Amino acid sequence: MENKINNSSVISLSLLTLISFMIFFIFFSERPEIAVATIQNNQSTNQIVTQEQGDNKKIVQQGVVTSSPDPLPGHEAHQSVTILRLKGDNTIYEGTLSFIASKPVEVQIIYRNMTSASNSQPPQISTQFGTMNIVPLPGGQGSVVSSLILPQYPEEATSFSASLPFAGNGLALHNLAGDEFVATYTVVADEVGPAERADEIVNPPAVEEGEEEGNTDEENNDEENDNE
Repeated sequence: MENKINNSSVISLSLLTLISFMIFFIFFSERPEIAVATIQNNQSTNQIVTQEQGDNKKIVQQGVVTSSPDPLPGHEAHQSVTILRLKGDNTIYEGTLSFIASKPVEVQIIYRNMTSASNSQPPQISTQFGTMNIVPLPGGQGSVVSSLILPQYPEEATSFSASLPFAGNGLALHNLAGDEFVATYTVVADEVGPAERADEIVNPPAVEEGEEEGNTDEENNDEENDNE
């Protein structure tokens, strides 16, 4: 009887020791992985375009976020929060964004890549049509155009909320005045794959210098005749 008690005690002690060792091993083996993941996530925030490929998945994402300087070149004085990142294969997101922010923010939809399949340079558009701010990204990551959609907030609001559909290569909350803000958001979106380019740009024919001067002289003569 005494031997059975001793054997049971030894077995219990052995099991306890084994369980303690396993807990110790799991705890310390996972800590470096957590640290590495944190470092990688922090480093990846400095990249405007990720190298991930879209896989037509459904995105259901929520978060509480604080703003930082806009990463787009020339926009560093603005504040923004990236919600859906640009991807290397120009994946298009389509879905709905809902948010509440502490400051009046714009919804920033980003479109990339503003190039054609046969030409790596942004399209050359005559100033006759106006201008479009195409922003080249650092490190040869392509170029983008961003739209800022300002929801209609109630007057004297102390918090600023909206819900709207979107489609584009990237999505962010943005403050053009450069005011820091905190926001909570929900986004439900589909990755619908890279878009097929369908550019249709028809620039007016170039006017030669001599022809332009001739037209100017004719206009001056017409004005003189009218004055007479």
